[in-house]
Parts: sequence; structure tokens; C-alpha cells
Amino acid sequence: MKLKKLTNGQRLSIILSFTLVITSSLIFSKSYFNNKEINEFSEGCFNIGGQPVVEMSTLNLDYYFSCEKSK
Repeated sequence: MKLKKLTNGQRLSIILSFTLVITSSLIFSKSYFNNKEINEFSEGCFNIGGQPVVEMSTLNLDYYFSCEKSK
């Protein structure tokens, strides 16, 4: 079996494709785990009689969480 040599354009295309897949996977996993954390924090806040306050950035990559207790 004879292997075909790749051109520079083909190499660049393969590298960019892998980079896109890896970057997308990292963004998805960060967003997913932030969402899981927010849900757990919210449940804990409700359990102590508080009201969760959540501010999320684009794609849920960063968030602010606060638990406001009723007086």
C-alpha cells in the first residue's frame, strides 16, 4: 500500500479541524459542569430557605452565584 503525501493545505485543514473539535469539547464541558454546579448550589440555597441569585455570561462559561436569605 502506497501512502500519499499531504500538501500543506491538507495538513493545515486537518490541524484546524482537530483544534475546532477540541475547543468545542472544552467549551461544552465547561458549560455543562458550571450548569451542574449552579443546580447544586441552588438546591442547597432552597434547602436553607434562601433565594438563589445567578448571573451567567455567554455560553455559561462564567457565572456569579449568591444565596439571599429571607428575613
